[in-house]
Amino acid sequence: MSLQKLENYSNKTVVQEEVQILTDMLEDITKNMLPAETFDKIMHLKELSSKLNYQGLDKVVTGLSNDEMVYISRYFSILPLLINISEDVDLAYEINHLNNVDQNYLGKLSTTIKMVAEKENAAEILEHLNVVPVLTAHPTQVQRKSMLDLTTHIHTLLRKYRDVRMGLINKEKWHNDLRRYIEIIMQTDMIREKKLKVTNEITNVMEYYNSSFLQAVPNLMLEYKRLAKEQGIDLKQAKPITMGMWIGGDRDGNPFVTAETLMRSATIQSEVVLNYYISKISSLYRTFSLSTNLSKTSKAVEEMAAQSGDTSVFREKEPYRRAFHLIQSKLIQTLLNLKRMVCCWLVS
Repeated sequence: MSLQKLENYSNKTVVQEEVQILTDMLEDITKNMLPAETFDKIMHLKELSSKLNYQGLDKVVTGLSNDEMVYISRYFSILPLLINISEDVDLAYEINHLNNVDQNYLGKLSTTIKMVAEKENAAEILEHLNVVPVLTAHPTQVQRKSMLDLTTHIHTLLRKYRDVRMGLINKEKWHNDLRRYIEIIMQTDMIREKKLKVTNEITNVMEYYNSSFLQAVPNLMLEYKRLAKEQGIDLKQAKPITMGMWIGGDRDGNPFVTAETLMRSATIQSEVVLNYYISKISSLYRTFSLSTNLSKTSKAVEEMAAQSGDTSVFREKEPYRRAFHLIQSKLIQTLLNLKRMVCCWLVS
């Protein structure tokens, strides 16, 4: 079976338009930031690069002052970053499209499970398959959360470009929003000048959980089991992915990692997960406004509602909300107990 490799796919028309917009915008912003002489050198370097004139490039770069090098290197760092974001957006659109029209491509989960299901020991393979991505400190030593936030904003805006082309979104407002974030990113330090402490690394890397893993991993687990069931395989305890964490736990001679560091790492991870659950339960509380006047409630929900501390007269006929209030209260108490336990351990 020959499958399309999505990395080789691109919607050339849309991507070229986006890249041209991003390039023109970055050039205009840079032109307003720099002396005319420095900006002309950037344009000259681009021209020499497109002609593969390496001797000319070497001559121009050798003659740059330190101040010029700072701004010119920034321009040539930001430009490929913006182009990569555009290509990432296009890839995400293509994946969504192929999934929605049920077309195969290399790496598609449903296709992979279908192929495995043909084997005699398919259930055993799918039940015991486990991929463990391990987060390390290295990417976060140079990647700032400020930069991550800015690239996320730009990514979100580029996802709207197709609607801009169709006239569904105001083009001028979209253009101004995009320009604002590119102006900010051009004037934001890309790397940290001070070395991070281990505790900083732990806190920083957990942002990936908040922005991605906490939503993506459970969704992947559910989809994995659902697709297996479609092939007649009822998985029991399958864990196709388990997140690993190296930061704060590398006790292999790192002098900055101690028992206290390991405790802080485990605690911060627990806090992130608990806060996520608390937030989700709060959303469910607002959603489940079902009234006993109009719906039936199971005995289990009634028992939980009876234990709830939510005694508002306005919740008397909303057992689901009272049940969610009980769950949230227990999660909050667990979080408080965790913090209290760690504080006691650190001072002892």
